[in-house]
Amino acid sequence: MALASGFRVNTNTTSFHTYRSYSNSQAGLEQNIERLSSGLRINRAADDSAGQAISQRMKNQATGMKQAVRNSQQATNYLQTAEGGLNQIHGILSRMRELAVQSSSDGLNTNDRFSIELEYAQLKDEVSRIANSTTYNDMTLINGDRAKDVSRTGGNISDTEIKSFSVASNVATGDAFEFTSVNTNSITLTNKTTGEEQILHQPDGVGFAENDVLNFDDLGITMTLGASYDSITDAADGFSITQGDFVTMQVGADNDAAHARADSSDADHSAVTENRITLNISDATAKGLGISDSQVSDLADSQRAINALDSAIEKVNDERGNIGALQNRFEFAVSNLQSSLQNTEASRSTILDADFALEAAGMAKNQILTQSGTAMLAQANQISQNVLSLLK
Repeated sequence: MALASGFRVNTNTTSFHTYRSYSNSQAGLEQNIERLSSGLRINRAADDSAGQAISQRMKNQATGMKQAVRNSQQATNYLQTAEGGLNQIHGILSRMRELAVQSSSDGLNTNDRFSIELEYAQLKDEVSRIANSTTYNDMTLINGDRAKDVSRTGGNISDTEIKSFSVASNVATGDAFEFTSVNTNSITLTNKTTGEEQILHQPDGVGFAENDVLNFDDLGITMTLGASYDSITDAADGFSITQGDFVTMQVGADNDAAHARADSSDADHSAVTENRITLNISDATAKGLGISDSQVSDLADSQRAINALDSAIEKVNDERGNIGALQNRFEFAVSNLQSSLQNTEASRSTILDADFALEAAGMAKNQILTQSGTAMLAQANQISQNVLSLLK
């Protein structure tokens, strides 16, 4: 039976077995070369479908972590810029308090007080200038601009009447405004909280129109008229100033809004979800600090100025303390993200990357098997030729 099996002409079973082994060795060699050239164990989903899916999820997570690190570092730069401005304002407030104390003495004459008041007023203006010019990426940081918004609720002002509002830093949160006169050639806006009003006029025959920008600079309000602005009712329609949006920093790789929690109060100007930190810095202009109306022209004013400055200095100190706490928090966030990123990358490498020692050993083995398979395939193909010896 063995001879009959070995001397079949139409079907060379030995050659088929040899060719199959040769093909397997050749495929293994090609895979070894591909992995060594790419450095990856998984080059396509067919190599390891589950491993490929896991590594892709880890890649997305690692990419998110890298961006979160950059976000946290950007937030630190944001806070450092704000702290620099507040530090300068604190120094000015200290000097202003010194002047107020000096002016509280009865040993000064009118000229002395005038000189002190002159410097005091200049320093007060400088506080507002620094607050308005402290910016990061074209965003003002410490003048309260990012903390102001317009509420139309209860004021009957629609977005077809007034398309948009802009609120200056010197407008206080809670101030209420009312249109006390609206006609073709003039519009009067009144701050009901302070009693101030401003009238804007247009030349006769020109009138106002949609998209006109009205700048009530005395009141700190700028608005863009809508198509139906003329439907605004005198002394009935208005708006109020509310707390605006905070600055939000994404400090995690995922969006965990479903797990949001409030673990800080308005007092420290920050709120947090699982992976987002929102922060706000109060108005540090002279008006925001409550010293815009202070003066040191006489003894009584000087005493009041000291009290106002003490309150302003305390407010600035609180803000600087909050900024310092947030900076430390961001430093820990960056450290944690970098540690998590390192572990994620290491885990992904274990799944995705090729083991060069293992692949090199496999390539050497498959090279030998391929070479021997080629030789043995040639031998197996000669078996059918041996049948001819039986015909001699």
